[in-house]
Amino acid sequence: MRPFAHLYVHVPFCRHKCGYCDFNAYAGMDRLMEGYQEALELELERARDRLPFAPLRTVYFGGGTPSLLPAELAARMLAHVRATFEVELNAEITLEANPASTDAAKLDSWREGGVNRLSLGVQGFDPRALAVLERRSDGRQAEQAERAARAAGFDNLSLDLIYAVPYQTTSSWLETVHRALALEPEHVSCYCLGFEEGTLLHRRRERGLVPEVDPDLAWEQLDAADRVLADSGFERYEVSSWARAGRRSQHNSAYWACRPVYGAGAGAHSYATDGDRAWRWWNVARPREYMAAARAAREEADREELGARQADAERLMLGLRTRAGLEPPAGFETEIGELEQLGLLERLDLRVRPTRRGLDLHNQVALAVL
Repeated sequence: MRPFAHLYVHVPFCRHKCGYCDFNAYAGMDRLMEGYQEALELELERARDRLPFAPLRTVYFGGGTPSLLPAELAARMLAHVRATFEVELNAEITLEANPASTDAAKLDSWREGGVNRLSLGVQGFDPRALAVLERRSDGRQAEQAERAARAAGFDNLSLDLIYAVPYQTTSSWLETVHRALALEPEHVSCYCLGFEEGTLLHRRRERGLVPEVDPDLAWEQLDAADRVLADSGFERYEVSSWARAGRRSQHNSAYWACRPVYGAGAGAHSYATDGDRAWRWWNVARPREYMAAARAAREEADREELGARQADAERLMLGLRTRAGLEPPAGFETEIGELEQLGLLERLDLRVRPTRRGLDLHNQVALAVL
């Protein structure tokens, strides 16, 4: 098995679960935080003892809302990772933060614990769009969080934004993009709103309480953001990701390159490879059940081994999320040729990569190769 050099730690707690969110996140469970940390420690120590780990190049604390953790508990989590694994000197250590739960004390504890990259879940600045998303933070809080993060010494900030929100116009969306750029981030992610089955937003749409979003309007908003970001010195290096030079997300890039990633915590997924073999497994999802399972050394819920064709198809699909593309595996010549004819892919020496249109229409690329 190839050693793991990338670690994901899931923090499932939220103050409020937004109506569009289908992540493994739970509100009203703050009292479980300390017990959850104890379960994480057990899982991570077992993982270290039974699996091969290289010095960690990236660590990512996602959720949920990791910034909800009290400063002392976040410090304990960060210290435990460093005590359990060797971490490269210049490793990228990211923490997702909600502006509404980011303050000076927490920022200082994150910095002292080694966090050097913050991903701020801004999502938007338009009050109407934020209301549709049921976000309980606003543009003022995002601006305050950015100022506090800079004052604490963070020099690598990523902002998450959402477009194609019901009632959102291209004009109001561009105002959001410009306000985000005024915060001078190093990285921006722009995600198209999805109406995921099982979410409150999906149910509201089914009942006719929010309108459908015209796909042409969604593309117009994406295109407009891409032009503004390019003019501001950002490179679109992945379907939903723009970065200044040298500021690409190294952790997410590991996923797109199908590198082994160990996922710890409730519902976290791991991916491993060994020669031509690949497999993934995932943990028990609900926090209380995960905590009990971790104490019994049974946190893994299930796993699957990928056949050679499936593993190659996933590697191709994920590699084609990135502008750099990849050297394609054998056996996909027909699919690649058809996508080239559609103007979605192009060849560059031995590599194949998406065109601008191929990035915009990645779902069509993915369906063709999977």
